[in-house]
Amino acid sequence: LILAMGYAAFAEGTGLMASPAGNSSSKEITMAPPEGFDLLKLEKKESLAKLCEQNVACETIFMKVNRTDRRHISAGKRVLFPVDTEKAAEYVPVPEQITDSRSLREVRVFLNEQYFGAYENGTLLFWGPISSGKKSNPTWPGEFFVNYKQRHKRSIKYNNAPMPYSINYDGPYFIHQQSLPGHPASRGCVRLLEADAKRLFSWVR
Repeated sequence: LILAMGYAAFAEGTGLMASPAGNSSSKEITMAPPEGFDLLKLEKKESLAKLCEQNVACETIFMKVNRTDRRHISAGKRVLFPVDTEKAAEYVPVPEQITDSRSLREVRVFLNEQYFGAYENGTLLFWGPISSGKKSNPTWPGEFFVNYKQRHKRSIKYNNAPMPYSINYDGPYFIHQQSLPGHPASRGCVRLLEADAKRLFSWVR
């Protein structure tokens, strides 16, 4: 099941939800950082491996909370940087319980916050960052069922572009692995990091 409200969601069966107001581009971080993080302004473009000093846990947390992949570490941007990976790993930006669960398994896509959560019986199992549709091609909110999955899909409409681990939920719209620049940038699909796309692809039915 996938629901689209201020967020979106999938469930066993399977469905999706997406939030109506979920097409705002991400704003620069100005609030106090969560425990385990510091605010860091990137003075120049750097590799994530160098920033995290080859610490895989740091790299994974950085990509998740900043909703970005390795290719989009931009100079001049303020980011959340994990200074204590044990504490930072406990940070969860989506609800850990949902009381309005629609199904045994459900994926909610929080369009405003640009995260997803995978829930079983209303309890969060795992979460990750997304990049949804930009303003000119929004990801529409609603409640959907997963129609089919395709491991090695390529786009029919957009120059044969790769869409690995595709989960179709509504016409030409999919959840799939693709680039994450830290803000809504797709043509209506919901993009995920590769590790999240693999896990979600195996988990949904």
